Amino acid sequence: MTKRDDDDLEARIRSAYRERTPVPFRDEIRTRVLREAASTTGASRTLRASARQRRFVSSAVLWLAGVAVAAVCLVVAWPKTPLGPISGTNTAMQSARAHGQTVVQGYGLTYAPIEVSDVRIGTLPGEPANSCVLAELRNTSKQTLVEPDVMGILWFTPRSGGGENWLTFVNAPAQGLKPGQTVTWGFHPSGPHAQSSQALSEIPHLRFFYSREASAEWANLVWKQAPIRVEDVQVLPVPGGAGATWQSVDVYATLVNRSSRTVDLADERAVIWFSQGASDTFFDPSAVRFLFHVTPELPGVSWPTVLKPGQRARVDFRVLSTRSTDFFSRVCHVAVLDAPLVPEN
Repeated sequence: MTKRDDDDLEARIRSAYRERTPVPFRDEIRTRVLREAASTTGASRTLRASARQRRFVSSAVLWLAGVAVAAVCLVVAWPKTPLGPISGTNTAMQSARAHGQTVVQGYGLTYAPIEVSDVRIGTLPGEPANSCVLAELRNTSKQTLVEPDVMGILWFTPRSGGGENWLTFVNAPAQGLKPGQTVTWGFHPSGPHAQSSQALSEIPHLRFFYSREASAEWANLVWKQAPIRVEDVQVLPVPGGAGATWQSVDVYATLVNRSSRTVDLADERAVIWFSQGASDTFFDPSAVRFLFHVTPELPGVSWPTVLKPGQRARVDFRVLSTRSTDFFSRVCHVAVLDAPLVPEN
């Protein structure tokens, strides 16, 4: 072959390359490829997001988070993109591969600089007696903290003693907290811990975290994944399950014990979120997120709570949120995690 032939062949190859049809990668595939490429090069992943669960109705007088109506929900769907091992450039703590230890999967969280004091049960205007949680919040940092920056975790413990027996996500004050500022903040949580009177009888606890995933070097708390897979998910509207400001949907799913050990679902917790993107985590600013126990809470609903290796359990839960939440235009995710999820100190 002559040099001229080589030049002609090269020209035809270049022409064909310019006129090729682009490969139609889906957005989630492109996102996954970019994420894995960043992980390979050691690039850190920092996601800034808000705790916009959209399950609060604001009130006047105090700085209020509103009514937490998302209280009786659990498993929705398995994340479309499985979480990788926790490492220095992934969520949570560093892998111990080099020492022959088990690689952990999960999420790392860091405490937000919000000092919480005088957490108590009280009554807000227009709410039933002793049905609200009140607290004093102080910004201990030198920067203003706005709602998208942080997310709160509320949990209750029995007055007779014992560990957490009910928990949920809560919003930060919508007005934001200036450096050194202290505000009185409150909301009305709704859930199985409240009796027909809606009065709260247990001890409330509150802690705020940054709304972004933490690397190994910075995580204060690690939420470790449980060996539970979620399959065959259905989200259906509840007949008559809507009010002037709220709505609910029923969620059906199958839980599968994918480990070689027996799993007690009473020892697990579920983080559930509805997102606009298939690969969004619950840190995403637009995610509608929830925290719940992985045991039956709806009247008349039951399933096996101790799963042997490979055993399945069909579950049925109800999600409550504001009327403006469009559950059916979003992607449903769930991560089943080993308890406890709350700080022990």
